[in-house]
Amino acid sequence: MGFHGDSDDYGLPKVDIVVPDDARELDRDVLAYRRELRQQRRRERWQRLARPFTRYGIAAPFIASAVLVALISGVLMTVVSPRPDPHTIQVPPTGVVQRRPGETGGGLPPGNLIANGRKMPVDTLINIAGVILIVPRDCHCDATVTNIAQQAVRQGVQTWVIADGRAGRDADDVRRLADTVVPRGDAIPAEDPDRLLSTTYRAAGLTAVLIRPDKIVRDVIRGVQPDRNLAPDLQALHTP
Repeated sequence: MGFHGDSDDYGLPKVDIVVPDDARELDRDVLAYRRELRQQRRRERWQRLARPFTRYGIAAPFIASAVLVALISGVLMTVVSPRPDPHTIQVPPTGVVQRRPGETGGGLPPGNLIANGRKMPVDTLINIAGVILIVPRDCHCDATVTNIAQQAVRQGVQTWVIADGRAGRDADDVRRLADTVVPRGDAIPAEDPDRLLSTTYRAAGLTAVLIRPDKIVRDVIRGVQPDRNLAPDLQALHTP
């Protein structure tokens, strides 16, 4: 059934309206309309999801890839990077390798000495620049001790006379050496009952251990002879 309308009194164009005889003929149009609506909704959803990426244009995929690569690289470097060995010698910022006590460039060993009948830490008794003379028993080195002590006085550094505990040098003998052979009190006598210094510095004969002002060992000289001139070495102790 069809209806063809004539122009109305308002001057509007003619409209052809076709009304089907059977309403089922409109099913295809309804299905097409619904399909178009679904497609439109899908397009809107995809646009919402892609909006953060499309904001930066074509560079967005490259930015995302760079961030992903950086994250993966950071994780791999953390996992496979070598761990520092706790047993290796650490180098301080100055670039100078830390030495152990007993080595040239190392500090004084921890432990105690006995001076004037009192026990005191090694680095408390030996606290300025000077020379430690480790004296063994029966070394017949009184003249050499005197010579080294006098050189130390002239260079403005201290002398300590230490009994070599390994050889059983007794405290009275060392005090006599410090008090009579070096009569002006230029040497400080001390006992080493634990054989700390003689063992640490592997004393052989009369042994001189040169100490800087910062309590670092500058040199160890074993078997010092009577005519040994230590003046240049003692003078150098004033410069750490």
